[in-house]
Formats: sequence, structure tokens, C-alpha cells
Amino acid sequence: MKMLPNGLTVFNSTPHSITFWCEDWGEPVEVECDQLINASVTEVEVDMDYIHNATSVEVTRYAKSESDLMWSHDPVVWGTVEAIKFVKTEFAPNIEGWETIEDAYENGADVVIGSIIAAQAYPGKVFAMTPAPGYERVAPTEKRMNPDKFTVFTPLPSRS
Repeated sequence: MKMLPNGLTVFNSTPHSITFWCEDWGEPVEVECDQLINASVTEVEVDMDYIHNATSVEVTRYAKSESDLMWSHDPVVWGTVEAIKFVKTEFAPNIEGWETIEDAYENGADVVIGSIIAAQAYPGKVFAMTPAPGYERVAPTEKRMNPDKFTVFTPLPSRS
């Protein structure tokens, strides 16, 4: 766990060190892995009615004519054909992960940083990084992460 120059104390639960940087800092700050947080992976069938209704609103906004909307009723696209299943990948938490998160926050972490998978498995408790401005598309060895902007995931409805 390390306090960054902006006063934020971060707990790194990724399997590698993270280099944070911001224009106001003289040098980048490296944060080593504190403890790895894992999750298990499962596939869940998607409620295509939910997806269809959510997407149709956006399509309608940009459609120029009624014919532009025809694709949204295509049975293959929307999964009404019995042979096709649409799934989403879900990342499930585990007890060890929850214990690590609890310990991190109890010991002063402001933010627990994790992988994209961990951020999805522990929504609102583990956060993924975003690149620092100007470092969005660089090699991993040159990557610098934003110390004041993190990605959070929220769950979507599953098919009942």
C-alpha cells in the first residue's frame, strides 16, 4: 500500500507493479503488488429483450428512416432462434478476495486497484485503472496510469 503525491492511498491487487503519473508530479510513482485478488469466471445467458430494448432507444435516435430500424427485428441478431445462445461473461468473487479488500480498507486504503476482472467481480470495492493523459496507446513498459480517475463496474441484469 502506498500514498501517492495527490494524497490517495492505493492498494495494488494486480499481479504486477503499477506506475502512476500526473503532470504535476516530478517523477512517476511505482506501486508494487500488495496482494493478488482473484475471481472465478462463468458464462450467463443474456436476456436479449433487455438488450434489444436498451439498444432500440439508441438506434431510434440516429435512424434516418424506418428501413434503418429493420435490422433491430432480425431474429438472428436478437437471439430468438432456438439454436443460438447469447452469453455474457461474469466474474464471481471469493471469500479470500473479500477478506483482502476488507483488510486493505481497514488498514487505510482509499482505493483498491485491481485487474479488469477483479473490478467486475467486486463492483464498487475494487477499481480498474485508466491511463494517464498521453499514455493511452503506449507499450506496457511505458504505460503511466491516472492517479485520480478509475473505472468502476456495475452488474447488468441476467436472464432469469
